[in-house]
This record gives sequence, structure tokens and C-alpha cells, in this order.
Amino acid sequence: MLRLNMLFASVVLLLMTFFQAGSAYTADLPEQSPSQDHAGAPPVGEDAKTLTLDQCIELAFKNNPGLRIEQEKITELENEYHIAASGLYPKITANAYYTRVNPDRVGVQVTMRYTEEALGQVKLKQLLYDGGRIRYSGRAASKAADAQRNSAEAARLDTVYTVSQAYYRVLEAREFLRVGESSRSQREAFFKLTDSYQKAGKATRIESLKAEAQLLDAERSLVQVREALRISELILKKTIGVGVDAQADIADGLPETFAEPEADEVLLAQMLENNPDLKKSAQFKEQARLSIDAATGSYLPEISLQGSYGYRERDIGFKQTGDEWMAGVFLEWSLFEGGITRAQVAKARARYREVEWSDKGIRDQVRVDLSQALGDLRTALASIRSSKRLIEAQDESYKAVVEFYKRGKATYIEVLTAETDLTQAKAAYVRAVGDYQSASARLDRVTGKRFATNERQGG
Repeated sequence: MLRLNMLFASVVLLLMTFFQAGSAYTADLPEQSPSQDHAGAPPVGEDAKTLTLDQCIELAFKNNPGLRIEQEKITELENEYHIAASGLYPKITANAYYTRVNPDRVGVQVTMRYTEEALGQVKLKQLLYDGGRIRYSGRAASKAADAQRNSAEAARLDTVYTVSQAYYRVLEAREFLRVGESSRSQREAFFKLTDSYQKAGKATRIESLKAEAQLLDAERSLVQVREALRISELILKKTIGVGVDAQADIADGLPETFAEPEADEVLLAQMLENNPDLKKSAQFKEQARLSIDAATGSYLPEISLQGSYGYRERDIGFKQTGDEWMAGVFLEWSLFEGGITRAQVAKARARYREVEWSDKGIRDQVRVDLSQALGDLRTALASIRSSKRLIEAQDESYKAVVEFYKRGKATYIEVLTAETDLTQAKAAYVRAVGDYQSASARLDRVTGKRFATNERQGG
């Protein structure tokens, strides 16, 4: 009985050790709270500083729940790999029991009429061969985790692109406001000029009315631009997750210089190497292939090494107390199970073909995205060059027409036309710069350019 008690104590001690190890592991896990998540974010409040694009992106990283979900999915799939790989390790179990039975039960020999029985036993099972099911399942789970890491990186790049777009829209709206204010000042000055000329008898009433109408139209446009700026600021605040009621402003302005894109071959190589969508698709394809191998392994037998050691004690009978053990090699081969293995293999192969077609579509799409981003960038650069020169020409034309009007050598229609042309040229320049910044951000996304504080294109 003493040996049985010692065996029971060993089993209980072993279980307590496992429970303590699990508790210690759980206690070591970091606890996160919303306040800790935002501890490193730039302050946004009544006294907040103006935010640069880099700070807006960092805020979006900290406040975007989608990125948090992507990170948790990585942890989930990493544990899927550990679950799949656990079958390759030995499985050790311990069991024990104590029973009491009636001594006068029917059909029992006299020497076997014990009333109490106790057993403590430790079992071990080591898988030797299973057709590769566990090995391929573990590798497939590893590929799924790798694909999720690239999915998280794609989500980060999408966040950078979305924030950049919203940030550039605010800059663009701010510049449109300046253009509108300049246009209003010019039209107000011309209205005052025509009004004074009318009072002096140098101009007709129609000239003064036309100039006033142009001034009112400029004020209408100014109201529209102010609302566009307000809406763009709200969209940016929502995008970076600071709340639409937060007091925040943005720094920077339109860039003065504009970098030319690299050669098509260089950008294509960067895209093929760094684009997370391509990486994710390739890893999903490999995962599907490994899943076929794992499913096919069910056609093969499972071979395992098994053994047990225990101590049994009964209160009566010959040699009813003592050690007992067993060891051997076991083979299990499923001969018929209703066609489940064949169905699983067919399902895995269909999944592989599905992923294969999806991979082809993604590869074609990113090539189209690259070409489109490059085309938009080059078009924007051409528009910047032409509109910049056009502003210079229209500005000179406007100044000359005003002087000619004062000398009576130009009509009011020519002045109003020159004002409109100058305003449109300035607006075209702002729009071209906005298109350049948007295309540049899109090109960074397609080529998989990682966000870095000191790497901003076109600034």
C-alpha cells in the first residue's frame, strides 16, 4: 500500500507542476489596456501641436483596431502551428483509480473475490509514422502564419496610404483656400476700381455690375473651399483615430521639389520582392499544397511506440499486488471509413486550384496597379510643369491687362477673363501637386515601401 501511495503522490506532484507552469506562463503575459496603447502617441487636445504626416501615421497605427486584429491573428496562427506540431512529441498520461466491489458477486472465482482494488499507471505514446499528416499540417500552419504576417504588413501599408491620402487632401484644400482668398482680393480690388471709374464717369454701370458679380462668385467659391477644408480635416481626424472633436492642425505645405520615379524595371523588381499581397498569395498557395500532402497521408498507416508502467493492489487473492508494465509497437491502418479521406483530398486539391487562380489574379492586379500609379505620377509631373509655367504667364497677363484697363486700352471683359484664367491656373497647379502626392503614396503602397520617419517621397 505504501508503494501505491508513493505512486499516487508522484502523479499528483506531476500534475501540480504542470498547473504551476501554466499559471506562471499566464502571469508572464503582458496586459494591454487602451490607455497603454496610446501612451506613445503625439498629444492631441486643446494645446496640441501641429501634426506632421509621420505623426499622423503613427497615431493611425496606435488607434486603428484593424491593425490590432491583424496582430492577434498572427498569434492565433502561430499557436495553430504549435498545435499541429505537438503530435510529433511523446504523449505521456497518468491515471489512477480506487474501487470497492461486493464480495458475493455472481460468476467470480473464490480467489478473485477481492473487495478493494487500486491502480496507478503512467502511459507513454510516441508516434513513429503517420504518413506525414502531422508534419505537413505543421508546415501548412507555419505558412498560414507567414501569410498572416504579410497580411498585417499589407494592412500597415494600407493605413499609410489612407492617412497620406487624407493628409494630402487637407493640404490641397488649404492651398485651394489660399487661391480663393487671392482671387477674391483681386476681384474686390477690380470691383472697387470699376466702381470708382463709374462714379467718375469713366466706366459704365454694366462694368461695375459685372465686376461685382465676379466678386460675389469668388465669395461663393471661398465658402465652398472652406467647407471642403473643414470636411477634409474631419476625415483626417477620423482616419488617424483622434476623434472629430479633437483640436488638431497639420504642419507642412505643398512640396517645392518633385522627384522623378525610378525606372520601370527597378520598380517592378521592388514590387516583386516587397509587395506583401504577392508574398501572402504565394504563402497561401504553398499552404494549400502542403494541405494536400497532409490529407493524402490518411491513406497510409500509423505506427506508434506505446508503453505503460503501473502498480496494482487488491485486498485478497494470489499475486494480486505488484508492479505491471507493457511495451510494444502498434500499427493502425484505416481500411474503410466511408470515403472521408478521398473527400478530404479532393477538397484540398480544389482549394489549391482556387488559391492558384487567386494568385494569378493578384499578380495581374498588382502589375496593373504599378502601371497605373506610374502613369498617374508621370501625368501629375507633366501637369505640375505646365501649370507652374502657366501661372507665370497668366500672372503677367493679368497685371498687364489691369494696367491697360487703367489706361483705357483694355476692356473690363479682358480683365475679368484674365482674373479667371489666373485663378484656374493656380487651381490646376494645386490639383496637379495633389495628384502627384496621391500617386506617389500609391506607388509606395504597390512597391511595398515600408513606412519610415525619414523616408517621405516628394517632400
